Amino acid sequence: MRPINVVLAHHDAVAADRLAASLGKQFRNLAIAKSAGEIAPAVARFRAPFAVVDLELVDLPSLRSLCSQFPATAFVCIHRLADDRMWSEALAMGAVDCCHANDLQGILLASERYVVLSRSQSAAA
Repeated sequence: MRPINVVLAHHDAVAADRLAASLGKQFRNLAIAKSAGEIAPAVARFRAPFAVVDLELVDLPSLRSLCSQFPATAFVCIHRLADDRMWSEALAMGAVDCCHANDLQGILLASERYVVLSRSQSAAA
């Protein structure tokens, strides 16, 4: 288990529950944000260093705002039709990665890569 808190924001409640069931086993705590307006309060409340955000729930300007508001949080975007263009746009907004919505391994790899990297950089400072 990764000893971090995670926020999951998904546009589809059934898919969110399914993804949460898989991700919940991997992290200390997992909070589900059911609307775009619930993401920032959840990240702040749980002090989440990692968030998985569905681009069907959050538009790119809102993603940019979240990444600016929470620079210590690694935002990974998901989308059922993720492609190179979407990946590039998400990274330009401040996200650390963009995966297909059902790519559990990609999401977990991003959590290891970016949360561990940010913590090691903080410790070195």
